[in-house]
Amino acid sequence: MKTLLNHTELALTIKNNNFENACTLYKNKMNVLLSLSSNLKEYKKLLYSINSFVYTYLCTSSSLILEDLCNENLKLIETCNSKEALIILGEEIIKSYINAPYYDKELPENEIIKNALTYIHLNIEKKITLDKVAAHIHISSNYLCYLFKQSTGFKFCEYINVCRINVAKEFLVNTSNTLDIISSQSGFNSQSHFSTTFKKYVGVSPNEYKKGLL
Repeated sequence: MKTLLNHTELALTIKNNNFENACTLYKNKMNVLLSLSSNLKEYKKLLYSINSFVYTYLCTSSSLILEDLCNENLKLIETCNSKEALIILGEEIIKSYINAPYYDKELPENEIIKNALTYIHLNIEKKITLDKVAAHIHISSNYLCYLFKQSTGFKFCEYINVCRINVAKEFLVNTSNTLDIISSQSGFNSQSHFSTTFKKYVGVSPNEYKKGLL
């Protein structure tokens, strides 16, 4: 299921305005889910996750204000009542973000960064440091730091926080776990650090976020 939570490549592709490749990545995710579940709620959860991640990514890595677009997409997901319509809606959500005004340069395709992102997402619940990731992909920490910012638009630690917040959102939506457990599952070293970081990036506390979904 980790592959379904990892929307980094999809977000990068959307930021590069590549609709065809973004749809291919999306369809691959949906096909995995279709092989695992026939529950309409699970398909909606995937679209909620993608919409939330792409919104957070684009807002954090640029000056875009996309709250209205994000909320509009959420309403469309909520009112969609068939598997076929949801699959089509996913492509429309991708198109909506690609068509949003965006003026940053296109991101380079970089295998080093792809390897770094893969390591991060597979180990998001563990302690992740710049030195550890650099050692894993056999480059210097300084070069990884420079390349990471250039390729993703994020500072290394900022990106880790965004990923962990999005994983935490999944747990808040899909489980009844306590905040202490969710903070640990998402890779935060304490519940207080989790709550502070969550509110910084999302604008509300984890409890407020969960209540808003009920």
